[in-house]
Amino acid sequence: MSTSEGAAVIDRETADAARLALELMLDEWRLTPEGWGELAELLAELTAAVAAGDASGVKALTGELDEWSGGRVGRITGAGDGTEPAEDRRVPLPEPDRERVVALVHALAPDAPPGGPASAPARRT
Repeated sequence: MSTSEGAAVIDRETADAARLALELMLDEWRLTPEGWGELAELLAELTAAVAAGDASGVKALTGELDEWSGGRVGRITGAGDGTEPAEDRRVPLPEPDRERVVALVHALAPDAPPGGPASAPARRT
């Protein structure tokens, strides 16, 4: 089953919440390289959950993404060794993971057929 086919069985509310979290990751998140490394496993799990059509798994993993956002990102991604402030080491999502996140956003779009283009992105209201 492809990621798009699995996403088709995930309820709209869960898919939209996951899509919003992923879009924020693409647009706004800045982590240290170590932070992105830790997050890569979560993205792999989310990709598998979407592909399997596992709505409860997608919901749980989206909750974990939400925990990574905001203030927690700064605490998690600090160097911890006193060499430089974490803010100076934060970078956007690395390209290989960016491609994975973009594919997930497309798969979770409300009218995306398997392998098709994404619809307009979900936004906070």
